[in-house]
Amino acid sequence: MTKLRKTFFLIIALCFFSCYQSLDFDQLEDYVITPSYTTALATFSINALALTSPPATEITEKTNFEIFKNTFFRDYSVRLDFEFEIINEINRDFVLEITLLDENDFEIYQLQDLNISANERDFEQKEIIDIIVNPNVKDFTRVEILLRLQDPTIPISTLDNGTIKLKSAATIYLEKSL
Repeated sequence: MTKLRKTFFLIIALCFFSCYQSLDFDQLEDYVITPSYTTALATFSINALALTSPPATEITEKTNFEIFKNTFFRDYSVRLDFEFEIINEINRDFVLEITLLDENDFEIYQLQDLNISANERDFEQKEIIDIIVNPNVKDFTRVEILLRLQDPTIPISTLDNGTIKLKSAATIYLEKSL
């Protein structure tokens, strides 16, 4: 019985004399959720022969990008990153121009041109857009990609071979307070 009594007094003493800190629920007001989402933007693989018949010095493609039609992304996005990986196996220099367009194909934002050297096998570039500084970026719904020869006066011949491959992604950073 004395053992039970000692245990009881020990538990009571711990309860009364233990340390505690009051909870501050106001800290939740300062908490900010910052998720990020990555999605594929555009990919292609173009053989050099595709530029020879009929002779072409540039290829254009448009891709839909409708993530900002979602009000959550539209309201809480703060930054947008574009990442590009290019493998150029063709013995020619290329320029890649990327333009962000709205629903009516009006230009909203022009990304920095990518100059891809001949036989460049590990070209990587990243461009960051601060949406707080450029809020009109949230209006883009299409991406126009223009791949052109750096020197269009000399078209690709049937003797040129190889491919040029592009992989690109967009990462959207969000910020929301609780």
